[in-house]
Amino acid sequence: MPEPTLSDAREHAIHSWILFVTTCGLTASLPTWTTGTAPDGNPVLSAEVAGPGAAHALSRFASEYHLTLPHPGDARPQFDVEVVDRTVLVWRRDGVWVELWHPNTVPAAPEPAQTAPGPVQATPASAVRAALRGLGDRLPTTRRNKETSRA
Repeated sequence: MPEPTLSDAREHAIHSWILFVTTCGLTASLPTWTTGTAPDGNPVLSAEVAGPGAAHALSRFASEYHLTLPHPGDARPQFDVEVVDRTVLVWRRDGVWVELWHPNTVPAAPEPAQTAPGPVQATPASAVRAALRGLGDRLPTTRRNKETSRA
């Protein structure tokens, strides 16, 4: 197996991510990278997927993008369910573990539903007549007797 190099694994992950998000029209990015050591002793590269639609972009990357992993011992991408409070996609290339992740956000509590309006109050006839009086001559407010109006 070739000597694991962090820069090669990082370059491959960045190239794959940029190619994927550009092709799919997504805007999430990988702004910050950290390094560490995995429990098996291999180096780990980790990057947070940030920006609008980070969760959606990571999910689509896992299901739709085919990573080229040419060496024996390379591991296909899979989600690590043991990590708490974040969703992690992890794979191994050339002996380096690469993980892309986004924090699991707790959705905000929904706003309380608006209270139903109260029952409709009956309006007195005088208030209706007063409202109609303001509408002008087109709507008479009183009924006229034909006989009295001709006289």
